[in-house]
Parts: sequence; structure tokens; C-alpha cells
Amino acid sequence: MNPAQPLEAGDQEPKDGAPAFNYYKSLRSVLLFTLVGIVLYGAATLASDYRSVWAAMKGFPLSTLAVVIALVLSGWILRGWRFYYYLLESGEDVKLGYSIAVFLSGFALTGTPGKIGEAVKGIFLKRDHNTPMTKVMGIVMVERLMDLWAILILASASLLLFPGWEKLFILCAAVVVFGGAALSLEKIYRPVLMWTGKLSYLRWISGKALSILLTGKDLMKARIFIVGLVLSTIAWSTESFSLYLIMKGFNLSADVLQANFVYSFSTLIGALSMTPGGIGGAEAGMVGLMGFLGIDYTSSLPAVLLIRICTLWMAILLGIIVMLVMLYLGGHKTRS
Repeated sequence: MNPAQPLEAGDQEPKDGAPAFNYYKSLRSVLLFTLVGIVLYGAATLASDYRSVWAAMKGFPLSTLAVVIALVLSGWILRGWRFYYYLLESGEDVKLGYSIAVFLSGFALTGTPGKIGEAVKGIFLKRDHNTPMTKVMGIVMVERLMDLWAILILASASLLLFPGWEKLFILCAAVVVFGGAALSLEKIYRPVLMWTGKLSYLRWISGKALSILLTGKDLMKARIFIVGLVLSTIAWSTESFSLYLIMKGFNLSADVLQANFVYSFSTLIGALSMTPGGIGGAEAGMVGLMGFLGIDYTSSLPAVLLIRICTLWMAILLGIIVMLVMLYLGGHKTRS
């Protein structure tokens, strides 16, 4: 058997050839996530001087906001190009524009349990290119690892400016490094999954798991790893620098390296907390790190809210728009 192939018996797609996807349940999850976000941000604002927060927001320079949005969008396009690169390296012949659109559609369901939003990528690719869902999920797994590696690299560049945070940083780094290293342990997970695949009630899931892991392993080869990591680091640095611009726009005292650590390490904490969109953990991390810099809660809150609006909530809105367009085009194509 080709080592790049999954267990044959476990890689059967559903009989209709299309993965099951409950749009109504996903929409309900998005609405619930949005409601949680509104309540969380509302409570955080009320705990501060909401009049000061609102005044700070209204006084934020529109020119700076435009630059921030442009930077964030450019980072997303870079990550979409990375998704395209991974598809090509996995043997999928897709167009760049289509790949970026599929990547952005995944943002729509960032707030769903287990990040089911990422499954949208596989659904569109299955529909339009007959790409196996397991291959897409393997790519998604590597994307997440590259994101974490990139954020880790960015945070490490400013670690010495935040004495006392080293132990927590090392703990987070160990989790990320272990996650990447585990993909190379094929000699361990392949025999285990091959054995469990002999059990009828585990055959399907064992085959899927092996296919996902092998796709991820192939994308961790040195050349592909380096390209993916460079793209990821540049992409995430646009958001890190955006926080610096936002802090300057609110007249908060911080240099580029300080803002970089505040954003990168808080994003890492949010990601490892496993909450949808890192909500709660990322915001708390930013407020805490700004407090370490001597910025009080009332002053830091507008900056935290604005960077999260530009990097999380704007992503969800854009993802919903792109996903609806792709669903409409797919339905229109089917009817015609």
C-alpha cells in the first residue's frame, strides 16, 4: 500500500458522495457564538467606564483604521495563498482565486463547536473538485500548526521585554512543538490505526484518522514546511503590527515589539484554550499584558475591542458573505 494513501476500507465517503452538513445547526452555533461575544464584550465595557470607551472609539483616526483593515486583509490573502500551495502540494489542481475563496469561507463558522467551519472547505472542494474530505482536513491540521508556530516565533522575538512570563510561554511552546513533532511519528500511529482498522466498529474512523495524519505528515517535509512557516509568520505579523497601530491611535504607550508580544502571546493563549475563536482567552490575555505595561483596564479595553473586531468579527462577516456566494453559485450551477 502506498504510504500516502489511507486505509482502503476506512476511506469510503458517504454513499451520496457528499459529506453531511447541517447548515441550520451551524447557523445556530454562529448566532450563539455571536450572542456570547456580545454579552462578553458588553459586560467588559460595563465593567469599565463605557462612556470613555465609546468616546475613545469615536475619536479613533479613520485613516489608521483603514490601514489596519488593509493589513489584516493582506494577511488573510497570504494565508489563503498558503492553502492553495498546500492543495497543489497534495496533488489537487485548483485555481488560486477559488482556493482563497474556499479558505475565506471557513471564517464563517469560526464560532462553531470543534471549528466545524473548517469543514466547509472540504465540502466545497468535494463538490467542485471531488477532493477527499480527509485530505482537506489534513491540510487544515497543518494550517493550524503553522499558525501556532508562526505566532510562537513572533512572540519569542519580544519575550525578553516581559519578565515573569517565560514559564507560561515555554509551556505553550512545548504544546505547539509536540503537536508538530507528533505528525512525524508514523511508525507509532500507523500500526495502531491499522490494528484498530481491523475492528468493524472502528474501521471507518481509523481510516479517516490515518488519511488525515498522512496528509499532514507529507506537508511537513522541509521545503513545504519552510514555505508554509514563512507565509504564516508574515501573515500573522500583519495582525500583530495592526495592534501597534491601534494602540498608537488610542495614544497608548507601547513600541512595536511590546505590541507584538501582547497580540501574539494572547492569540496563542486563546488558541490553546480551545474556545471558538479564542474568545475570552485572547481578550483577557491582551488586557493582562497591557496591564503589565502600565496601561489601565479602561484605557486598554477600546484597543482590545477594536483589534478583535478587525481580526475576529470582520473575519466571520467576510466568511459568511463568501460562503453564501459559493453556496449560491453552487446551487445555481446545479440548477442550470
